[in-house]
Amino acid sequence: MDDFDGETSKRKPVFCALVNAPLDLDRDDLGHPAHPGLWERLIGDRRPVDQRGLHCPECRADRSARVWMYVFERQGLRIAAHHNPHRRPSGASDVSEAYRERYVRAAESAGHTAEVGVVDANGRRRTDVLVTGAGGQRYGFEPQVSYLSAATARNRAAAARADGITAVWHTVDPRSPLIDAVPWTRTDDLPAAAVRTERDLLVRGGVRALTLELCDRMPTPCPTRRQGSCGRRHARWGPRPRQFDDLVRDIAAGNCVPLTVRAGRGVHRFWSSAEDREAFLDSGGTLAPADEADADTAGRASAPHRSTASAPRHHRSRGSRCVVDRADRGEWVDRAERRQRRFAGLPARDSGEAIWFPEPTAAPARIPRPEIGPVRRGVCSAGHGPACGRGARLYPGGWFCEEHRPGAARA
Repeated sequence: MDDFDGETSKRKPVFCALVNAPLDLDRDDLGHPAHPGLWERLIGDRRPVDQRGLHCPECRADRSARVWMYVFERQGLRIAAHHNPHRRPSGASDVSEAYRERYVRAAESAGHTAEVGVVDANGRRRTDVLVTGAGGQRYGFEPQVSYLSAATARNRAAAARADGITAVWHTVDPRSPLIDAVPWTRTDDLPAAAVRTERDLLVRGGVRALTLELCDRMPTPCPTRRQGSCGRRHARWGPRPRQFDDLVRDIAAGNCVPLTVRAGRGVHRFWSSAEDREAFLDSGGTLAPADEADADTAGRASAPHRSTASAPRHHRSRGSRCVVDRADRGEWVDRAERRQRRFAGLPARDSGEAIWFPEPTAAPARIPRPEIGPVRRGVCSAGHGPACGRGARLYPGGWFCEEHRPGAARA
């Protein structure tokens, strides 16, 4: 007996074929103490909804129709909902779903575990694909094929980081505001059928490789002084296209890590190999904090981005799931579409150019040149270090005494 005995369930009734009886969502054991862990089994079932064995008993009694249901948890509340096979999930698209499927296939092919649509304990954050990789490290893969502001991406990445999850954002738009706002990757804008196939899918942006170039051998002026050469080595982060599935596996294995690098007035965020990260730090490079705010980068149309980042945010977060009337929802969608149209006319944020680290990194010390003393009339200037200083005669090579004159025999 517990506090719920004798009360009527406050949830939508749901019949479970696994126990061949209705479930009471208000009870911890769902009304079936003989089946411990039943709720965890139900919410962890990733089969198609019509194969999970949950249906609505009311629809079965009233219309003699079997309407399938699914269960989930939101803000600690257990909920059963009808499944409409003709409606896409809220906020999802066929392309996003194709990316989720490909994330799962790539991660599981390397022995990692992957879960789709994972909601945190408070119901305030939802991860599209949660991958548990090497050492128990968790990665949240977030395919974003529609417009998303930089502030929203940063807030959601910070919420994931607070829960011990490294967010991996993906876009198909080189003008997306989330580029450099969070560690990101980018592929071409392809249809869902092309993403689902086993064909190679090239990641064209968001992944970089390190090259340490000696300034004296560079064909261009010193990137720090803007002229001449400084004799040091400079870090150059060049684009490194990768295959989509290989990148997912490398991230899950910890072989590919996120970096935040400040270059000039801008902050760049990207992915690189763990070896390049260590080489960058060993050469004297420094990394900016992962949660450092965005800054403008030379050559970009930064004014619209600044106005968007500083303007009051009127959007509703994805995790809030609050009930909105149709008028407010329509105004919200119109506002997002207007922002997307404004950003569509801007230059590409993913330009594909290399990033030069502005500060010179460490390099082997240069061999110092010997000091050359001043030439004085009638004074011998020979010798290593201090000059001889004795009286001298003028020879073709300079002023020398009898001991240091050209052709004189050395002891």
